[in-house]
Amino acid sequence: MNAPQPANEIVMPRMGLTMESGVFIKWLKQEGETVRSGEPLFEIETDKSVVEVEALEDGILTELLAQPGETYAVGAVLGYLSPKGAISPTQSATLPESPASVAKSEPGMIPSTTLAQPTKPKASPAARRLARQLGVNLSQVVGSGPAGRIVAWNVQAAAQSKPLSPLPSGRVSPLAQRLAADLGVDLSQVKGSGPGGTITRQDVETAFQRQQAQTVPSSPPALPDTEGVLEPLTPVQRRMAERMVQSFSSAPHFYLQAEVDARNLVALRQSLMDPLESRYGVHLTFTDLLIYFTARLLPRHPLLMAQWNEKGLMKFRRVHLGIAVDTEQGLFVPVLRDANQLGLAEISRQRADLAERARQGKLLPKDYEQGVFTLTNLGSLRIDVFQAILNPPQAAILAIGRIKERPMVENHQVIPAPMFTLSLSADHRVLDGGKAARFLSELVEWLENPALSMA
Repeated sequence: MNAPQPANEIVMPRMGLTMESGVFIKWLKQEGETVRSGEPLFEIETDKSVVEVEALEDGILTELLAQPGETYAVGAVLGYLSPKGAISPTQSATLPESPASVAKSEPGMIPSTTLAQPTKPKASPAARRLARQLGVNLSQVVGSGPAGRIVAWNVQAAAQSKPLSPLPSGRVSPLAQRLAADLGVDLSQVKGSGPGGTITRQDVETAFQRQQAQTVPSSPPALPDTEGVLEPLTPVQRRMAERMVQSFSSAPHFYLQAEVDARNLVALRQSLMDPLESRYGVHLTFTDLLIYFTARLLPRHPLLMAQWNEKGLMKFRRVHLGIAVDTEQGLFVPVLRDANQLGLAEISRQRADLAERARQGKLLPKDYEQGVFTLTNLGSLRIDVFQAILNPPQAAILAIGRIKERPMVENHQVIPAPMFTLSLSADHRVLDGGKAARFLSELVEWLENPALSMA
């Protein structure tokens, strides 16, 4: 009789090249429920959006380990999907040994296999692959999976010199362990409130507040307006902060600014708004016009789309433009692909769709990939001039201020005219001032005389 096959791991997927961890939102199936390949299985929140993850194969959900609101590293085991007749790791840990698996030996003698074959650490396939990649010795890693099994995030923690300590009170979630390290909370003194005694983020925060209350000396109570509350960062906030620090500390920024006489641009938009809305159902914005002209100009200045690499400059031909979108969850930069090949109506439609999905948290990982240049417009928020930080690994970003009537000298007379300011931030490793200035100067010419873009 064949032994039951082990269950398949359900792991935190890598949704994009830069993803390192994700927040588990919820299971879309119940334990014991039959799942078919391609069906939505669970939801996660990456640093950019909320994504439904589909099942990769048919099976039965035999064990759900991931808890809503907890953060898990890429490759961490979230649960188990069992084919019919399969067993989960926690079940297999309790099965008795088969008589055939016990070596025959003389009474009082040690079987030869005991000396020849040292005990192999229990680890998931994903953990073993990651251990090989990172050069981690699995025998020195403490497992937090079922029955002490080593999972991928245990290996990741070991590689980052953050060894995991065994907890007598049960398992500990990755987010709880990181938060405990940041706050100086002794996890061995924390009682877990999650399933099976799992220590959660809330348990660590409660322990930290209790610890603070015990260490603060007796003094008059602080005034309400001086009290502070630690609010953990969302994945979006954390990732945005990391990327901005990385960008500003690694890329030597320089900035150029130019004023644009917007009279012809305003007239062009006014003449196109009604036809585009009645024929294509789109609302043309000044951002759409900036995308249109910038995308068509970039191939004439290819270094604006290049990226720094220690071995040289990565150059790109396809004009994939990042469009910064401000949302309640933070700043998102979805990508408008092959923007130089799109007409105004299609640019307006795709830009509006990306912005709406960003605000709803429904962007997919593919919506962020392969951007080579970014536009950010704060004109609608009454901002006249600002300097943007580069969106790594890109070498340039264009900041757009609001269109506003200002005094302008024409034919020795001061007249009011709609004007706005463009600010170009650039990576000095990729571009020098002259190359960046020529791009910005030509863009201003096109915006002030749109017909030039057709010359």
